Amino acid sequence: MFLFKYPKLFKFRENNQERMAEKNIKSGKFNKISVTLLSSYLYCKRKMFIEQVLGIREMPKEATVVGNIRHSVLDLVNKQEKGLVSSIIPENKEMIDKIYKESYSNNLKNAIKINKNLLYSLGLDLVETYKKLWVFFNDEASTRAGNIISFIKEFNVFGTELWERLTPKIESEVFVSSDRLELKGKIDRLEKHEDRLVPVEIKTGKAPKEGVWEGHLIQVAAYMLLLEDQFKKNTNEGIVDYINEKAKRKVKINPFLKDEVIKLKNKVKELLNSSQVPPMCNQEKKCERCGIREECFNLDN
Repeated sequence: MFLFKYPKLFKFRENNQERMAEKNIKSGKFNKISVTLLSSYLYCKRKMFIEQVLGIREMPKEATVVGNIRHSVLDLVNKQEKGLVSSIIPENKEMIDKIYKESYSNNLKNAIKINKNLLYSLGLDLVETYKKLWVFFNDEASTRAGNIISFIKEFNVFGTELWERLTPKIESEVFVSSDRLELKGKIDRLEKHEDRLVPVEIKTGKAPKEGVWEGHLIQVAAYMLLLEDQFKKNTNEGIVDYINEKAKRKVKINPFLKDEVIKLKNKVKELLNSSQVPPMCNQEKKCERCGIREECFNLDN
């Protein structure tokens, strides 16, 4: 078992845990809670504590590395999209889908090259990684291109005017933060309509038969609260997109869900500023898949 460890964290003794907690409180490290930690807490609060407070990290897994590549490509395309859309003129309007797909493909190839050593260390083939990720990006490119094509058909505008008037604008990797809510996070995809904002969380795992998984529900609800607080715009609906199953599930915000997000945030903040290691979750399947299970078991010995 190989683990990333911060200096002086080889022994997990109570006084060391207390020093770490005290350091976190003084530094204000957890003044704002990352939205992803809300779902991490629901999954296994003990693992979250070990990673976030004690600083123990498991080695990167395939899903993590591939996910990071996907996020970096989305971020790059998002930064390039204004120029891309502004370059669309009547003469090339029939090539919009091709233009988008070329943009995604080039950014994906570059992201894979940048991460090639890490991919090789996990025994992953670069071409196969491209093929695996291209299934998602091909659909993503078609979605964005389709949005542009539909808008042009309705309003017959091009170039800079097209970008300025385009709605909904679709942005990726959108950072949101709120001092009042004590939350922060990065939204996978944001649909910006004239009268509302719709956050979209992209998930690669299996979708439930109905609705969304609890952790995903809390995540997208937290993003709705953050968007409403930061932009003062109507944000009462979000989407969880289970891309491997092509299942898009809508999430509606309500007062009870808002309260649940805030209560959970408070629990997470309390734990992160604590020196008390939570009890084990005692769910065998979770423990079997956990990359820090040995260190977790040793904490009680």
